[in-house]
Amino acid sequence: MLVLDAAAVVGLANDAGVLTRLAHRVVLTPHAGEMASMMDVAKDEVEREPVASVTRAAQRFGAVVVLKGAESWIATPDGDLFRYAGGSVGLATSGSGDTLAGIVAGLAARGAPAVRAAVWGAYLHGAAGRRLTRRIGPIGFLARELLDEVPAAMHALQR
Repeated sequence: MLVLDAAAVVGLANDAGVLTRLAHRVVLTPHAGEMASMMDVAKDEVEREPVASVTRAAQRFGAVVVLKGAESWIATPDGDLFRYAGGSVGLATSGSGDTLAGIVAGLAARGAPAVRAAVWGAYLHGAAGRRLTRRIGPIGFLARELLDEVPAAMHALQR
């Protein structure tokens, strides 16, 4: 499986077919600005219509797409749609998207299919942010601190 974030997703704008042979084994994790660039639309259009944007991107690239934001949307090329609204303002820190991509890649490495890795990755990323918010405060934690919280967030699910 392939997980792409940041400049890598923006680079897809010129060649949407480059991922065709990896169909359903790719996860893209853009924020609204990156989504706008990869879809050649205005950022405010993505922010106004996140569901339409993420759905179109998933179909265009044949990939699972996680549109990151205060409310994250996850779409599959087959039309499945998921919403995650449990994030926190602290996740809007530099490197947080890289951390999300790493969590998704880690889940995929453990055998999760792309859509499951994306959905659980979004949840665990948000849960890690909530744990840090309780411990440190709503802002001021670093992206690298999120990873230390992921095992505890996973363990909490087993109770």
